[in-house]
Amino acid sequence: MNAPPPYGMAVQSVMVNNTPLSPAMASLSSAEHVVMEPLPPSLPSTVDETLARCPRFRILVVGNTGVGKSRLIANIFSIDQEHIDIADGRAGTADIDREYTSKDNPRFLLHDSKGFEPGITNHWGIVEKFIRQRSKKGLPVEQRLHALWYRYGNFDTSITHRYFTYRLCIEAPRSGLRLMQTADEELLKLAMNQKIPVIVVFTKLDLLYNEFFLKATRRQDQQNNPSIDHDKVVEEARGSLRASIEGFRQQFDHLKIRRFSWSSTYQPLNYVAVSTNQKFLGFLQTLEELTEVTRKCLHTEETFIPWAVAQRIDPKQKVQTSIEEGSKKYWKNLAKSTVFKGHVLKDCLWRIHMDIVKVWNFRDPEGLLAGKEFHMEMLKLNEPFMPQSQTPLDALKHLPVVAALAVIFGPIFPPLAIAFGAAGFTMVAINFLFSNYHAAPETALYLEAYIINLTLFLHELFVTALQIQWQRPLNNEVVMTTLEHFKEMKAQQIQQLIRDNAPSIRDALAVERRKRNIGDLIHGHLGMDS
Repeated sequence: MNAPPPYGMAVQSVMVNNTPLSPAMASLSSAEHVVMEPLPPSLPSTVDETLARCPRFRILVVGNTGVGKSRLIANIFSIDQEHIDIADGRAGTADIDREYTSKDNPRFLLHDSKGFEPGITNHWGIVEKFIRQRSKKGLPVEQRLHALWYRYGNFDTSITHRYFTYRLCIEAPRSGLRLMQTADEELLKLAMNQKIPVIVVFTKLDLLYNEFFLKATRRQDQQNNPSIDHDKVVEEARGSLRASIEGFRQQFDHLKIRRFSWSSTYQPLNYVAVSTNQKFLGFLQTLEELTEVTRKCLHTEETFIPWAVAQRIDPKQKVQTSIEEGSKKYWKNLAKSTVFKGHVLKDCLWRIHMDIVKVWNFRDPEGLLAGKEFHMEMLKLNEPFMPQSQTPLDALKHLPVVAALAVIFGPIFPPLAIAFGAAGFTMVAINFLFSNYHAAPETALYLEAYIINLTLFLHELFVTALQIQWQRPLNNEVVMTTLEHFKEMKAQQIQQLIRDNAPSIRDALAVERRKRNIGDLIHGHLGMDS
């Protein structure tokens, strides 16, 4: 038999087929208490290495009070609103230097500023000083200001440059609301001095639509018209929004021309209309567009990776970041991997698993997705890709699990193998998973299948959580129900996709056969651009 793994548990006092077993190991009931073993230092997390440079995405929220700052933060980062007790609606109480964090999402950090209220004369100086200090040349990226959301009413403008994003929030203009005021102009001047691109995000879009439907209802009453042309009202609201955007653009361009001459470096404004009202049709799509536009404004890995991990609205960013992080090391050359050489295959799989889960950053206080049980469910999902070699191990299927494990590993074997046996894994599967990585096409196929299955399932779970678990923590029922649906509706199609892409063993060993990489397969299945 192969030499036992370097980790394990000495066994004694119980004999099975001349193999000594401990009383603890003789009972499968102990399997449920076994946890995943720590990974060796030689398999470090790529995601942790990336995030070490900037662990959290830093945001400053500034603007008029009473406009729903807490709600916007809670929606984008999927946290309980009361956990971010910022000065929303309480003029003059915010401390701009205070760092707000949330145990619900450790990947973002918030600064709050007082709004520009009438009679507050020194506030602009406080905001300006903070922005300049947090965007100094040479300041470590983790200490820089990555985003500033300036909430002037409910209409939102974002300005970004390298490590700095400034988002000016302004209310989607309804009757009598002025687009740009003096404080807004000062912030835009500062942004242009920093050569910062601008995104305008109109918030509380639902109030704009409500205003037009209210007008339509009044017209209906006056004209004794029994019905409202819904599409016409929506188009009128959109037309008003487009006119407001164009008005803001003209004011911005006038400010730029009046103050500066930067035709060679001028950055066009981007615009997003957003609602945080869950009753507003399409509110999730508006938030997703905001996260996507923000991502496009971030031009370095030090900021767009933390942003993609921190936000909990856009699954496409999670998919893309998983692919980018995996492709740095652990997803490369799986048929002849040098980083996995000498490591137990189950450890290679666990490293891949944990890095992908870290990118998705679910609100998972129980650690369900980082648990042994979920990992085993994903391994079972991958069972069709398990090499089915004809070995003497096949004869062990008639033995009790503990006895069969003793035959495979000898008198010392890893406790985790008990859990795998209790979960119904065959001895062939256990031997494969607990053996060292072997450079071979069948090993590569198994690893590729695991990566694709896990990524696509997490995409399914993310979308499901947005729809039915809005801003609530994951629970075991949601995870397992989604997994069963995934197995029933999508697993077979994904298996075929993977097999169709796999070269034959002869092709893999002889002539180089062009095949789509893992990222291409995931993109293709989800209908995303590569």
